[in-house]
Amino acid sequence: MTNDSCILIVDDELGPREALRMILRDNYRVTVAASGKEALDCFAGKEYDLVILDIRMPDINGVDLLAEIKKKAPETEVVMITAYASVETATKALRYGALDYLIKPFDRASVLNVVEKGLSRRSNTRGMRDKLKELQLANKTLEKEVEYAYKNIQGHYSETVSSLVAAVDAKDAYTKGHQERIARFAQLIGQKIGCSAEETELIKQAAILHDIGKIGVPEAILMKQDALTDEEYEIIKKHPVIGAKILSPVQFLKEVVPLVFFHHERFDGTGYPRGLKGSQIPLSARVICIADAVDAMLSQRPYSRAKTVEKVKEELLRCSGTQFDPQLVDVIIKNDLLSVYLLLVETHEASSSSSDG
Repeated sequence: MTNDSCILIVDDELGPREALRMILRDNYRVTVAASGKEALDCFAGKEYDLVILDIRMPDINGVDLLAEIKKKAPETEVVMITAYASVETATKALRYGALDYLIKPFDRASVLNVVEKGLSRRSNTRGMRDKLKELQLANKTLEKEVEYAYKNIQGHYSETVSSLVAAVDAKDAYTKGHQERIARFAQLIGQKIGCSAEETELIKQAAILHDIGKIGVPEAILMKQDALTDEEYEIIKKHPVIGAKILSPVQFLKEVVPLVFFHHERFDGTGYPRGLKGSQIPLSARVICIADAVDAMLSQRPYSRAKTVEKVKEELLRCSGTQFDPQLVDVIIKNDLLSVYLLLVETHEASSSSSDG
């Protein structure tokens, strides 16, 4: 049964456009447009709940069209279609308010999931804006509630960032779950070295987002099982800078940006992108650096087998003072945090398996 939600599909290629129309036509009111100009004409006298928009089109590129749509209908949710999200498009899409990406080739389940997510957010935004209007007319004692509602609207940006992380996971199977694991370990280290609750929460956010810059790295390099060439390694080394560029426009993540930018710096100054040394590197970035390395060593990867806890300890001690902050190495070894970390991972995986079952 078709509901009242209106969806506009914009793609100059007939195949993807018709595939999306066929998937959605039984459940929603669907309109299609074969160009950017035709899409803008569709907004004359009509309102859409969600637009699915191809990034590359001959007359108006997808990001510029996204900006125009948001000017005409700020509350309309927009999903971008792409086979490869560049840094520039990812950054602009965040700035202009894109909800999510559909990565080509897409399947029916992915399309339906992102549409349901967009329509749900559209409904929530309407509800919150109506609530804001009521609150603005209410007594001054309700000012805190107004502020909370505004923050909820701004907080929708975090959903877009999470979608970009998922897009990275789709490109690089190894990163799936990696962010969450190092976030748990980095939090554990932060607590042991006396970080406040606010600082550990910041470390967690940065750890989850630390590899978001890989969205700008070609999939062939990310998935390569052989040793990287010098040129490929130089491309990989750009991902902290790319990640910082993607996150910079998002105001509430401004404190996360330097931690993402510096998480590959080394204690002896031989890291990248700036070659900072020792205490020049933010402490939280040093924590993420060592948590990232530990998870990599304890994980099975296409080009290396997982190490034992004892081997990881040996590697931490060997690289103490060069790659890693010696004080952080000391905290991990003395408190046996590797064993605690593995227990946390096993407990989480067991819980997830139980939930799935």
